[in-house]
This record gives sequence, structure tokens and C-alpha cells, in this order.
Amino acid sequence: DVAIGDLVRLEGSVSEYFGMTQISSFSDDMTVLSSGNPLPAVTALSLPVTSLDDFESTEGMYVAFPQSLVISEYYNFGRYGEIVLTTDRRLTPTAEFEPGPDAIDAAADYLLNRITLDDGRTAQNPDPALHPNGMEFDLSNLFRGGDEVANATGVLNYSFDLWRVQPTQDANYTAVNDRTAAPDAVGGNLTVASFNVLNYFTTYGSRGADDAEEFTRQRDKIFSALAAMDADVIGLIEIENNEAAIVDLVDGLNAVVGAGTYAYIDTGVIGDDEIKVAYIYKPDTVSPVGDYAILDSSVDPRFIDTKNRPVLAQTFMDDTSGGVFTVAVNHFKSKGSACDDVGDPDLGDGAGNCNLTRTAAAEALVDWLGTDPTGSGDDDFLIIGDLNSYDKEDPIDAILAGGYTDLIYDYL
Repeated sequence: DVAIGDLVRLEGSVSEYFGMTQISSFSDDMTVLSSGNPLPAVTALSLPVTSLDDFESTEGMYVAFPQSLVISEYYNFGRYGEIVLTTDRRLTPTAEFEPGPDAIDAAADYLLNRITLDDGRTAQNPDPALHPNGMEFDLSNLFRGGDEVANATGVLNYSFDLWRVQPTQDANYTAVNDRTAAPDAVGGNLTVASFNVLNYFTTYGSRGADDAEEFTRQRDKIFSALAAMDADVIGLIEIENNEAAIVDLVDGLNAVVGAGTYAYIDTGVIGDDEIKVAYIYKPDTVSPVGDYAILDSSVDPRFIDTKNRPVLAQTFMDDTSGGVFTVAVNHFKSKGSACDDVGDPDLGDGAGNCNLTRTAAAEALVDWLGTDPTGSGDDDFLIIGDLNSYDKEDPIDAILAGGYTDLIYDYL
């Protein structure tokens, strides 16, 4: 048994365990030499470093980052309790630079300007989640990207290919990126949105929820978000590829926002994947015009529908003004798995896996919409959904080359 402040002696072999230095196979007769010793003084570190090797000399030691750092990324916060801190807010390199040398340099620079603030726990999906200030993370004590954390203090640890601080005390947190009450006004009288419902499956145990309790939590959160969006047309992504799921979603949403508020475009099964894209809309504000249209491999062989999900286009009419517009909701191939089987490997330029597959899909999409596939007779087209591409990557370039405007870039 040992306690904080004990001075101990042990024998063993120094080794690396997945990059973390440790003493292993030490003898059972570890000796406590004295007790009640003051802890070593904290070692102050700062970002950026000149090399990741700079951290090696303080690995396993009591360290602090006194400087005010920005919460730059929190993708693994819910699952592993991790937050990435940097000196300034960072974007994915290909959101700022074309894939290639500049994007690669930006990625390398980012690695030297980040530290992961962990939560001192190893369990997945920790409950409760812990705020950097040490208290429970909930809706009354939350953080946003761009907020600041100073004096992150703890043990410098290396695991899962990341340098991280396992905190031993609360950090100083400052909210600097408060959420606005609503988006800035851009004019117009209709709202079109896209929303990934993250495998909304009414059948349990496949890609969606494991059981009814988990599905109820998923539905409640999705309905709350959709109700707050209050959009007139919503393109859905990752909904189960059948009719039952979209019926369940619309019925459940209308139970929250009012009977008959939303309807759906009945497409049945689209393609061969377990998930598809879909539309819901407000029949009191817009009306579908004509039939929907689908872009898949049979329409254009450049569009590989075993990688990308088929595109769904639908024309709507503004019931107030009579104006007509066509929306195309997409779900291009992700970067998460390879496309080597179609000769589209990760080239290491920052664009990730399957860039050629997404680019070809974008080119096919632009050409297809140029034919007015729904027969709208109107040139107002809106491309929405998950293109799995950042702003400077080839698929976005292909869409811009087709005469489209990058609304996110222009307005944000």
C-alpha cells in the first residue's frame, strides 16, 4: 500500500508500452523509504512545441499549461471525456487549403500546437461527463468550441497516439463563444435544412438503437432538434431504408409540434444500402411539385452508388409566393473506409480516403441537375446534405465549377 507523498524504491525494466514509457516486471519488495513528502513542483509547459519529442522529458510528470488555450475540438468528449486544446481555434486543413503541400504543412503545424485534456478515467461513455472546470457537464454547465481553458494541470500521459494531461485539479474555464439566440437573418421566407439522424432505425440491433429504451432517447433528442429548427423542408440523412422509419419519425415529430405539421416524400426503398436520404416538409408552407428523381449508377456510371448513397431531388413550391425551387439531398462516401477496390486510395494530401469517388459523384450531380431531372422548369437548385468534403477539397471545387455558390462560405 502506498499513499501520495511516499518516496518509494523499486526495481524493473524500462520499456515502452504503445509509446508510453514504463517500468515493468518490478520486484514484489517495493520499499517505501519515507512518507509525507511534498510533491514535486509542477513543471510549466506551453504550446506550441518545436517537436513532439519535446514532451518526452516530462512524460509521467506533474505538469501544467498556465497559458489560456482554446477548446479546438471535442469529438471524443462524449465517448472518452477528451477535449483538444490549442493556442487558437483551428480548422481542418482542407477547410482552409487545397489538398497538397499547404494542407499537409497545416496538419503538421496543428500536431505541434495541441494537447488533449483527458478526464483521468478509462471507461467509455463516462457518466457523468466532466467539464474542464471539474464539475459535472450538463446544460447548466457546458462549454462550446472556442471557449478558453487555462491552468490545465495534471500528469502528462501518452496513450492512443496522443499526448494528454490527466487532470489532478480543476482548470480555469472562460466562456467566450456564447451561442446566439438565432442565426443571422439572410432574408427570404422559407427555411431549408439538412439533418443527419444518425441511423434512425425502427428495427433494433442492426445499425441503429439496440433496444426500445435507447431508441426513445434517440427519438427524443432528434424531435427536440427538428422542432427547434422549424424548417419548411428538411433533408434527412442516415434514416433506415424502408418506409416504416420515416413514418415513425413524422408521426413522432408531429406529436411534439402538432398534428399535420410535417409530411414526407414517399420514396420507398432507395438503393441497396441499409440507410438512405429522405425529405420531410411542412404542407402548410410548401407543396411538392411533380415526382422526385434519383441519381444513382444507372443514371450516371460516375456516381458509384455502392459507395455514395443515391441522391434524392424534389421540387417544391412556396405556397405563399408560388415560387418553385428544387432541393437535392446527398450523402457522399465518407473518408472512414478505403476505396482501394475502385482504384481510389488515400493519396496522403489531406483529402483522405475516396476523394476521387466523391469528386466523380459531385461532377455527376452537377451534370444531372443541369438536366432538370424533376422537370421543374426553374433554375433554382439547392444542394444539401453530407458531402463528406471540406471547403477546399475537389468535390466542392467541382460543384463550384458547375456554377453553384458556397452558401456556408459566403455567410459564415
